[in-house]
Amino acid sequence: MVGHVTELGSAVTMLKAGDRVGIGWQGRSCGKCEWCLKGEVQLCDDIDQCGVWRPYGGFSTSVVVDERFAYPLPSGMPSETAAVLMCAGISVYNPISRYASSGDKKVVVIGLGGLGHMAIEFAHMFGNEVTAISSSPSKHEQVLSLGADHFILISDREAMRKVRYSFDVLMYTSHGNTDWTALVNSIATNGSLVVVGFSDFPVTFDPMELVVHQSSMTGSFIANHETMREMLAFAQEHAIRPKVELMPMAEVNTAIQRLKDEHPLQRFVMVN
Repeated sequence: MVGHVTELGSAVTMLKAGDRVGIGWQGRSCGKCEWCLKGEVQLCDDIDQCGVWRPYGGFSTSVVVDERFAYPLPSGMPSETAAVLMCAGISVYNPISRYASSGDKKVVVIGLGGLGHMAIEFAHMFGNEVTAISSSPSKHEQVLSLGADHFILISDREAMRKVRYSFDVLMYTSHGNTDWTALVNSIATNGSLVVVGFSDFPVTFDPMELVVHQSSMTGSFIANHETMREMLAFAQEHAIRPKVELMPMAEVNTAIQRLKDEHPLQRFVMVN
C-alpha cells in the first residue's frame, strides 16, 4: 500500500501528518519474542496476527499500523512503483541481496509473474547473469527487456539438460505444478534454491542431488526494517520499475479475475 499519514498515535516520533509512506504485508510485530529482539521482525512468533489486513487491509480507505512498518518513500518514486516494491519487491530483494549481491552469480528465476519479473530486475541490477525459465513462450521478449540474459521453456527438455548443474542461485517464485527434479538438477555445486513462491502442489525430488552437490534449499519471507529501507533506496538509485497496470479500486473484482485467467507478468495496482 501507498498513502499519506493522516493521524498519529501519542508515541509516534518518526512520522508526521502528510508524509507519503509505503506499507507492506506486515503492519506490526509482538516486539517481545526471540526474533523481534534480534531485529528480524518478519519472523515474529505471532506473525499470523501481524498482517495489514488487521483491522481492515489495503482495499479499505485507511489502515492502522505500527509506525516502524510505515516507510517514508523517496520523493521521486512513483506511488504505483512503491506499492509493488512493498510486497513483491522486498520478497525477492531480500534473498537476492543475500545470495547474489556480489554480482558474479548465475541466477535463474522460475515463474515470471509479479514476483519473478521483479527478481529479474534486481538480479540484473546487481550485475549477475540472469536466466528466466517459464512455461509461457509469450513472455520471452518481455523478460529479456527486463534484463534477463537467457530464456528457457521448462518443457524444452534438451534446453533444460544443457543447464544441468549450472546455476548458483535458483529463485522459485511460481505457484504452479513444476518439475522439481529438473529444477534441483539445474543447481550448481554449492548453489542455493530459494523458495519465495507458494506451490499449490506437493514438492518431490531426489534429495541425493542436494547431498552430492552440497547444494541447499531454503525459504525467504519478506524482510526486516533495515532491508526494507535498503531495498527502497536501491530501487530508486537504479530506477527499478515494476510492470504495472493501474485500475480504479471499483474494478478490483475484474483485476482479481484477470489475475486468475491471464497469469500476467505485470502487477495490477488499484487506485483508491
